[in-house]
Amino acid sequence: MPNRTVITKRAPGESLPRERANFIVEQSKIKQVTPYVPEIIFYVLVLILLITGTYSRNKIWDSGIELWTDCVKKSPNKDRPHNNLGEAYTHERKYQEAIAQFAEALRINPYYPEAHNNLGIVYTDQGRYQEATVQFTEALRIDPYYSEVRNNLGIVDTYQGKYQEAIAQFSEALRINLNYAEAHNNLGIVYTDQGRYPEAIAQFTQALQINPNYAEAHYHFGNAYIHQGRYPEAIAQFTEALRINPDFAEVRNNLGNAYIHQGRYPEAITQFTEALRINPNFAEVRNNLGNAYSGQGKYPEAIAQFAEALRINPNYAEAHYNAGIAYLKIGDSNSALKEYQILKKINPGLANKFYGKTP
Repeated sequence: MPNRTVITKRAPGESLPRERANFIVEQSKIKQVTPYVPEIIFYVLVLILLITGTYSRNKIWDSGIELWTDCVKKSPNKDRPHNNLGEAYTHERKYQEAIAQFAEALRINPYYPEAHNNLGIVYTDQGRYQEATVQFTEALRIDPYYSEVRNNLGIVDTYQGKYQEAIAQFSEALRINLNYAEAHNNLGIVYTDQGRYPEAIAQFTQALQINPNYAEAHYHFGNAYIHQGRYPEAIAQFTEALRINPDFAEVRNNLGNAYIHQGRYPEAITQFTEALRINPNFAEVRNNLGNAYSGQGKYPEAIAQFAEALRINPNYAEAHYNAGIAYLKIGDSNSALKEYQILKKINPGLANKFYGKTP
């Protein structure tokens, strides 16, 4: 039986609608408002957020599609080569080919829990949560002590807003393996989403005791502090995450927002600029960089960033709102009115808030 290896997946700036495999949730954002900036977007977890996409799978794809295709040709009636070829296809996001290989592995051996788990992962990546749940449940029927599958079921439950069920699955994974850092991290993410910050912090602390170089745990630890307005502690966690992974764009975004809350605009701009070096199409960072410029009174530069955010995502309500505020600051009421009219269509509540800002 292949070794079970936990792989933590992170989305460098990708949103869930584009890449469901990256459980960064990715696109759960928490809006925070400072006295200087109308709408700041925190790229923090809550729910679908980087539930860090802490998937469990067999680390087979390293060997590549070519090798395992050759193995399948030589041993077409063995389950493991099909499973491992499916892993390789999954790594390349060739999901239909992966599904076909996992299905063949299970035709050969219906009692192959790793293949059920891997098929469930692909279905989760595709947003096919019911089918994923069926596969994970079958893997657990075969092997009730498969802690990684409990973790993956918890991820699926989290995506569907089934928080109590998710907590139960992560807790069961930890009952089986108390030193499962990813399950501690994911449980902490759900607690953060529920506003249970002391419990979340306890889970992140345990995850980091097990693996001090777990960048995602530092990231979510920082997010829990952000929710509480504990910006110095958040900055410390984000800084540690970046020491481990300097190209973690979401961390740089949230670190920049923490700096904005402290009025440290030059440092915020540095972080946002670096995040955009990593991912130029990170719309939330464009919006937040615009907010940093607004905080400095640099409204033309701010408007340019809001416009870029809207090029990436034309229905980005917060960017329309912030652009409208910036236009008002420079006396361009016509452009501000255009932003207001767009807001009325896509976010009436924010449009009403904007109307209250007009002279």
